[in-house]
Amino acid sequence: MRWIGLALLLGVALAQDPRYPDTTRYLVSAPDYRLERLTLLKWPFVEVLRADRWKENQQARLEGRAAVAHEWRLPMSDLLTTQEVARDLRKAWQRFEERYYWHVITRLNNPALYAVYCWAGLKGPDLNPPLPEVQVDVPSGSVPQGFDPGLGWPSPAAQGQHMLDAYWPVPQVNSEDFCDGLGLEILPLMYVPGFCLDIDAIGFSWCTPGYNDGQPLWFNDSAAQTRVSDGIAHAVATYYPDYQLDVLSALRPRVPTDLSDPTRLRVFAPMPWQAHVLEGGAVVTPVMRTLDGLTPQNLVSEAQGILQTLQRALPRLPEAERLAGTAYYYQALNSLSKLSFLQPVSAQLTGLIAGLDEKAMRLALNTLAATDEGSKLAGRDLFINHKNAPGAWRLEELKRWFPPSNPYIYERFGYLSFFQVWNRAEVTTVPDFRADRNPLGVAASLGMRALFYWWVPVRIKVSLIPSPPFISLTGSLDFPRPIPVAPYVLPFAGERTYWGWVSVPEGYEIPRVKGQPGLGVSGVSIPGFSGNVYDLLLR
Repeated sequence: MRWIGLALLLGVALAQDPRYPDTTRYLVSAPDYRLERLTLLKWPFVEVLRADRWKENQQARLEGRAAVAHEWRLPMSDLLTTQEVARDLRKAWQRFEERYYWHVITRLNNPALYAVYCWAGLKGPDLNPPLPEVQVDVPSGSVPQGFDPGLGWPSPAAQGQHMLDAYWPVPQVNSEDFCDGLGLEILPLMYVPGFCLDIDAIGFSWCTPGYNDGQPLWFNDSAAQTRVSDGIAHAVATYYPDYQLDVLSALRPRVPTDLSDPTRLRVFAPMPWQAHVLEGGAVVTPVMRTLDGLTPQNLVSEAQGILQTLQRALPRLPEAERLAGTAYYYQALNSLSKLSFLQPVSAQLTGLIAGLDEKAMRLALNTLAATDEGSKLAGRDLFINHKNAPGAWRLEELKRWFPPSNPYIYERFGYLSFFQVWNRAEVTTVPDFRADRNPLGVAASLGMRALFYWWVPVRIKVSLIPSPPFISLTGSLDFPRPIPVAPYVLPFAGERTYWGWVSVPEGYEIPRVKGQPGLGVSGVSIPGFSGNVYDLLLR
C-alpha cells in the first residue's frame, strides 16, 4: 500500500523538475558563524564557494597544478550596522536631491532666492532619515522558473525610498552645498509685471489682461528655460559625482579595533563583488543579530515568524513535500529548544511543535527520500537535487523568504542572510513619482518641487486730494505668483544605489554577485577597503 501511495505522489510530481544553472555560481558554503568564536576574540564568518572554480581546482589537484582560488571567507556584519549603512545611503540620495532642486530653483529665481538662501543663508532642519526597516526581497530569477509558494515577490528594501522624509519650503542642506556657481544676476530682464489701477473714490478698478490668472504682461520664457537647463547641467556635472562619492563613503568598512566586549561591537564588513556599479555586481556582506539583540524571547519570536511563513507556503507545494514540510523543519525547532541558554523559553519553543511525534517526523522524511529515489529512476530530480541543490529543493527555496536572524536560527534552519548594495539605471523625476507611498503624499511632494518662476504683481492706488495736483499715486506689491517653467519637474537619468537584504539556503546560489570577491571595477574603490582590512576579524 505504501508503494502505491509513493507511485501516485511520483506521478503528480513528475511534471516539475528544477533547472538550476550549472554556470558561474557563488554558493553559501561551510558557514562558521558560531558565537563561541567571540569568546576566543574571533569574529564569526562564512565561506562562499564558486562552483565552476571548485571544479577547476579539483582538476588542477589531479594534474598536480597550482590551486585555483575558489573559496572565500566573509566576516559577518551585525544587522543594526547594515541598517545604519542603508540610512547613510538614503541620506546620500537625499543630499543629492536637495542640492539639485535648490540650485536649479535658486538659479531660476535669481536675484530674489539668491539673496534669501545664498546671502542670508535661510535653512530648514538637517537631513536625518530614520533607520530603514529590514525586509527581505526575493530577486527575480533567484528561484527555479515556475516555483511560486504564494508568498509574493517582495521588492528590495530600498524600493520607493529615494525621496525625502519631509519636503520643506526651505533647503535642508547648507547654502555652500547648492550656491556654488551662482552669483547675483539682475539682467536679463525676466518679466514686466501686470498691475491693477484702483480709484477708490469712484469705485473704479482695472487690471492688465491675465493679472487675475497669474500672468505678467511679459515673461522671458527663453531665459527662464536657459537658467533651468544650465542648473540641471551643473547638478549633473557636479552634484551627481558627489552623490557617488557619498555612496562610497557610506560603504566604507566599519571594523572595531578591540573585540574585548562582544555586546558592544558594531561591524560592517563589505565585500565588493565586483562592485555596486551597473552590471558590475554588488557589494555584499553576511549579516547576523549580535549579542545585544540575542535574547531568548527574540529567538522565540523569530522562530514563530518562520513558522508563519511555512504555514502560508506549504499548502502550495506538491503533496509529498507538503506532508514532509513540517517534519523538515521540526528538526530545527526541536534542536533549538534543547539549547541550554534557552531553557527559560523551552516550553514556548516546544509548544510550537506540540502534538508532533518525532518518529512520525522521521517516517515522513524517509517517505520523501524514497519518493525522490523513485523519481531518479525516471531520470528526474524532483525533490532532492543532488547535482545542483542540496536538500529538498522546494523546501529549501522557501528559506529565501526567511528574515535576517542570529547564528542559532541560521545553524538550525540552514540558511544565511546577506546585506547587498547595487546600482540600477533609471529614468524618472526628482522626487520619484513612482515611490511606494501614499499617492496623495507623492503628488504633494512633486508639487513642492515643481519648477516655478515667482513674479510679483503691482497694485497702483489713485487717491483724490483737495489741493494740487489733486491726485496722489501710491504703489504696493501684491502676493508673488508662480509661472511654471519647462520641464516643470526635475528629470533624472542615471544610476541610483539600491540596498536590501536577501536570504540564501545553505549550499544555494547568492543572487546579484558577479566576478570575484574583493576585486573592484576600474575607477571604483571603496574607501578603507583592502585585501587585509579584515585580518583582525578572520584571524
